[in-house]
Amino acid sequence: MATLQDAIEQIQDEMISLARMRRAPDKPPEQIAAFPFAVCYPESGEYTQRSYVMQGLHTIAIEVHVQRKDLPRDYSTAMTFAKSVPNEIFDAINGALSAIVTVGSISYTFGPMAYADVETLGFRFRLEGVKTEDAIS
Repeated sequence: MATLQDAIEQIQDEMISLARMRRAPDKPPEQIAAFPFAVCYPESGEYTQRSYVMQGLHTIAIEVHVQRKDLPRDYSTAMTFAKSVPNEIFDAINGALSAIVTVGSISYTFGPMAYADVETLGFRFRLEGVKTEDAIS
């Protein structure tokens, strides 16, 4: 049994293990000093009761930010995460992501982004149909 925050922390543990990723804090920081970095947060969801278990069905966002200085280089850096992020999530479902029962799908958008008023380039992944189970207390 695990909470939504447990799921986010486990996702961030997977993100920091990716090649070239420099930061993946458990909670979104006010500012970031090291690029590329990943930030993860809940976007939407619902909870239902299943016997004595609270089952959550969530959409969780993962943003991967690359600092925007030299477009060709930044684009190449950002594109290294196009496959590695979904691959890492799907690979970890049956092991390291013990707080998550299943992930339905992963969608993404790519392009200019910003974080704490700093222009970035990167991906915004949406993990949809993320199922969690937690004890009702």
